[in-house]
Amino acid sequence: MSAPENRPTNTGRRLASRILSAAALLLGLSLIHLWQTRDLAEGPAPALSGHTLQGEWLDIGKFTERPLLVHFWAGWCPVCKVESGGIESLSKDYPVVTVAMQSGSENDVTEFLRQNQLRFPVINDPDGKLASAWRVTGVPTSYIIGRDGRVRFSSVGFTLPLTLRMRLWLAEIW
Repeated sequence: MSAPENRPTNTGRRLASRILSAAALLLGLSLIHLWQTRDLAEGPAPALSGHTLQGEWLDIGKFTERPLLVHFWAGWCPVCKVESGGIESLSKDYPVVTVAMQSGSENDVTEFLRQNQLRFPVINDPDGKLASAWRVTGVPTSYIIGRDGRVRFSSVGFTLPLTLRMRLWLAEIW
């Protein structure tokens, strides 16, 4: 009787192949994220203040008790519309300030909010000056600002509400 050979089984090869594929996918997604966010604001958050469409004066420098989501979006952006329900949900649990970038007049943005049953605070940025200060070049763009006023996380494009919620939680404990 001969000794059993120490060769990988087909099951072992398949598992190794799946692990390698998953690692390659994660690396690829990480590199895409780094490329997408390479030009976004870092460090201390840029100033952001103004009257919301709801009539409140907002200054993000006053948000020091909990992390803050600053979310840039546009009424003409289909991805932003898909993402808006998640932002609305987050606004019930965390401080959220949104900026409607180049989305038209206050009436246009207010009508968009009404049609989509959205109640989160919105500062209108019809000429894109606020977006430029934050180095936003595409929407949606989201920033998580820590209690210390520093950018903790940023993302461009569709971001799952669960991902934003997790980042807000991490910024709260970090």
